[in-house]
Amino acid sequence: MIPARWLLLSVMALSLPPIQAQRCVAQSPASQLTQTEAMADLLGCQQGMRLCAVGVAKTDVTPKGPVVLAGYGGRRMEHEGIDTKLWARAMVIGSEKPVAVVAIDNCGVPAAVTARLAERLARHGIPREHLVVASTHTHNAPNLTGYAPVLWAGRMNAAQRKNMADYTDFAVGQMEVAVVAALRQRQSMELDWAQGRVGFGGNRRVLNNGQWAGFGFQRRGPVDHSLPVLVARDTKGRVRALWANYACHCTSVGSRNRVGGDWAGYANEAIEENFPGAVALMTIGCGADVGPQPSGNIEIARQHGQSIAAEIRRLLSGRTTPLAGPPTVVARQVQLPLVKPKGRLHWQEQLHKGSGFHQQLAKAMLARIEAQGKLKPTVDYPVSVWKFKDDLAMVFLGGEVVVDYSVRLNRELDWSRLWITAWANAMPGYIPSRRVLAEGGYEADFSQVYYEQPGRYDPRVEDLVVQAVTDLAGKPFAAVPGQQPAPFNKLPSGVDGVLRKLSERLRAGNLSEAEAAVVDRIRKLLPRARSAIDKALKDDGQTTDWYNFAGDTVARRFFRQQTRGHMLRWQTPATEARGQMVYAFTGGVGWISSAGTAGFELRADDQPPVPLDVTLTAANWNSENGKAELLYLPTWNSPEDSGGFFFLILPKPAKVITIRSLGDGSNRWFAVDEEQDLGNRLRRLGNALKLRD
Repeated sequence: MIPARWLLLSVMALSLPPIQAQRCVAQSPASQLTQTEAMADLLGCQQGMRLCAVGVAKTDVTPKGPVVLAGYGGRRMEHEGIDTKLWARAMVIGSEKPVAVVAIDNCGVPAAVTARLAERLARHGIPREHLVVASTHTHNAPNLTGYAPVLWAGRMNAAQRKNMADYTDFAVGQMEVAVVAALRQRQSMELDWAQGRVGFGGNRRVLNNGQWAGFGFQRRGPVDHSLPVLVARDTKGRVRALWANYACHCTSVGSRNRVGGDWAGYANEAIEENFPGAVALMTIGCGADVGPQPSGNIEIARQHGQSIAAEIRRLLSGRTTPLAGPPTVVARQVQLPLVKPKGRLHWQEQLHKGSGFHQQLAKAMLARIEAQGKLKPTVDYPVSVWKFKDDLAMVFLGGEVVVDYSVRLNRELDWSRLWITAWANAMPGYIPSRRVLAEGGYEADFSQVYYEQPGRYDPRVEDLVVQAVTDLAGKPFAAVPGQQPAPFNKLPSGVDGVLRKLSERLRAGNLSEAEAAVVDRIRKLLPRARSAIDKALKDDGQTTDWYNFAGDTVARRFFRQQTRGHMLRWQTPATEARGQMVYAFTGGVGWISSAGTAGFELRADDQPPVPLDVTLTAANWNSENGKAELLYLPTWNSPEDSGGFFFLILPKPAKVITIRSLGDGSNRWFAVDEEQDLGNRLRRLGNALKLRD
């Protein structure tokens, strides 16, 4: 009797249609399997041996002719050159009804394109629900037919539309080549996974009074710095495949009109350099509102990619978690509700009154109404989960999913056994959370126009997506009571870094004589220092988010030297102490290049005032009679601003401290942090200054 697996391979070989592959790189052929390995392969996973059928391959999907790139609507001409090649990278796991993932260097793969590929692969024994098509979301790859259709409606000529359609056909064919090659090259391997951290993703939604104000770096916004990694090793222990996932836009390079894989492409390249003979796959997590920090050129993209490769190398040098494969697959199509779509009359008015993208959207909506009678109030949305027993749940979500979904799913499920990939199987557009919908802006509103949606989502969308995932993951992956929060959904504090640098400067003697004197004085004062701030009093200050002593963005109370007499005031904590007092607080000063004035004045009750001004280095100021003194030790600074520790020495306790502007017409400012946490901060500062108890 012929083994089922061999028969399957024979059928695949006979039914494989002729495909013009530009290039295909794969692992060792299955014919090299030993009898033991073949039996393990046949079973999918040999219990005890932990051997599982795995195949990987990649095909070149770099465009061979002119084509318009996706990602930036301002680029209306075909690409002007190639920075790096583009690839479709496939991994297949299991024998009977295997699962397959293909990660393609592209901005987004529409559901219709996924369906075309799925139809082809069904002939090779891969069920539709077992296929994941994920894009790296590089903004420097060709636009596929159906991707962000309104963005290009009326803006491409006939030749450009044909080139796009031709490239789409080519990409589908090359993805098929990659998956079929991976199928044919399956061999017995062991699967492991690990979860690392990479920190270059930053939330890009800048807010003003709680509302979206544009793109930038919102340091207090949520992120997902997890880096889950799946590794496949052959029976000799050699790494043959590495699949990693990170939640961040692939926009490091910027809008240059050249083909390239951005940081994900450089990550794959660096991983494969670190592990010769392996094929790397990079997919993207819930990073729809997360961008690379910094960004702007190829070298930055390369550095981000190399940081991922370095973390993977570190992870694989330590302990990894073994997996029993192939995974079981569960999937669901969810109907995501939109706010009730407008009727025909609205779109007719938009057609005649509107212009540009809104006019193109009106045309599309009227055509849909004509064909269907009315606009569908929901969006088809695919959700699937691969479960490697109870050891790992891989979640796959369609579209550009904002990071709040990672934050919430990491809370409702066991984040230590969770992997979330977005941009998978469909591109209905951005998938906003309840928070993002409340804040408004690009991801909630205008992006819907590009993706040919009739309006914004109903806030219920978040609960529906999360419920689908938690249902599919099931109770074995539910969070346990009292589960610790995931450690990667907030930017790490810069406290350790700035204090370490301060210690290094002290050890190296890299302080000026004046700065060294301030540090010596603070060393002596620290044991007696107590918090200066109990609560803010009515003043002329404003609250904003800015960099504190550690470079973290925090809420701060500040005012400028724009008007003489403007002030900040606060009440000090009650005390029964007598005699000299040492008060401490954290804050900062800034905009040193703005016009100089008479500066600021600090006064505690009726005690002697202390003049001060903006500085980027350690400084001390004294009252005219020398009885009051203010020391300032910056631990973070930019070319314009600094943040650090203030120490106020007074001859007696004070109830109210006031800082007042002595000048006007300048943007120079003074700020205090709204959250002080002085006990912890002074202790850590003391350690950095080598304070001895």
